[in-house]
Amino acid sequence: MRRETNVKSTAAAKASWGRAANALPCSSSAQEGDGWMSIMHVGSEGGRPVCQLPVSRIVPNPSQPRKIFDDYALLALASSIRQHGLLQPITVRARDNGYEIIMGERRYRACCLLGFTHIDAFIMPATEGESALLALIENLQREDLHYFEEAEAYSHLIAQGMTQEALARRLGKSASAIANKIRLLKLEPEVRKFLAEEGLSERHARALLSLPEGEARMRVASQAASRHMTVKEMEQLILKTQRRLPVPSTGRKVISLVRDHRLYANAIKNVVKQMQDTGMIADLDIQEGDGWIDMHIRMGR
Repeated sequence: MRRETNVKSTAAAKASWGRAANALPCSSSAQEGDGWMSIMHVGSEGGRPVCQLPVSRIVPNPSQPRKIFDDYALLALASSIRQHGLLQPITVRARDNGYEIIMGERRYRACCLLGFTHIDAFIMPATEGESALLALIENLQREDLHYFEEAEAYSHLIAQGMTQEALARRLGKSASAIANKIRLLKLEPEVRKFLAEEGLSERHARALLSLPEGEARMRVASQAASRHMTVKEMEQLILKTQRRLPVPSTGRKVISLVRDHRLYANAIKNVVKQMQDTGMIADLDIQEGDGWIDMHIRMGR
């Protein structure tokens, strides 16, 4: 018989969650001395065992792509859970002395707001990379993940060894879409923070990449936000800004590697000959002295 809990679950569950079908069975008890608190097998959904885990032993996913959680949305979710119960258990993986969230951090946070001591959960065997990918997929499916959070999540997965092509296949996107999203991280952190706080779009952010690094980006972003510019208006402002920017020096010095005066003398002679070949009146008078050559060119108008 299912044990009654302060967090409810329904019989409805998604048919496929990657490796969830191979979820680890829940232990009916554990040793307190090992730092584990007892967990209960309280039922199953979609063929997967549902465990009741102590909230104190659950930690957020460090690879969670969502960095900002809307307070009003969390309060609304908490109100719904208080009224209807937790309709979908969270998904976790076992870690040392506890569990780490794979999917469902918003539900976890809402339950914490309600003061729940235990929460229904699926325990899934997953590596760190798989956990990060599943957390990203869950947030992408909600379609409200900020584009900078998405870019950071892509970058994190690639840093762990996943190629852009492999990530694109797993997410059903093109490799160029992944690359373009990651490219947004070339904007300075303070510029990214400003764009996110002001609610400027990804296209606004992408337009700023055409400006060189420096204060020009923040200046243009600030004007775009204060004037509520469209992307097209911002692009026009960027063009005006680019015209006023100084041309960067390459810092290169041209050093001649040839010091034979005869090469340069011959070059001048060839120029005069080309002028004559075109019908121009041109004369070259050459006088050589001790250690010098005097070349005098006379040409008609």
